[in-house]
Amino acid sequence: MGLSDKDSELLIQLTKNGKASQRELSKQTGLALGTVNTHIKKLENDKIIKGYFADIDPERVGFNLTAIINLRIKKGTLMDVQASIANHSRVFGVYDVTGEWDSLILARFKNREEMDNFIKTTLSQEYIERTSTSLVLNTVKEEPRIIL
Repeated sequence: MGLSDKDSELLIQLTKNGKASQRELSKQTGLALGTVNTHIKKLENDKIIKGYFADIDPERVGFNLTAIINLRIKKGTLMDVQASIANHSRVFGVYDVTGEWDSLILARFKNREEMDNFIKTTLSQEYIERTSTSLVLNTVKEEPRIIL
């Protein structure tokens, strides 16, 4: 599904300021207020805009450990294992990947104890054959927005 020029311009403006009102978007894009309203509703209904949220600095709210976890999962159980892991509140990314590993998990923790508990409970499922965990030392770039 392709985006119209109007859709793209609205998304660009919302990426810059997700709190922009439709009146502000109309002014910034030169589109009529009714056009902005119609396009925003369509983008939401089509699940192109999946939601609106505050971009919170994890470290400033106590999440000082970020872990990158590779998993090897028993054949035939990948989707169930991933779904189970994805339900954990500290997990912010679950990916199918190519190469040596089957899945990549991104998670944030407040402390070592929280991470240890996650590894010993969530990652000790019977179908997880092997894991490799790396801790992030410094975040050079992390961009949750899609830049058009």
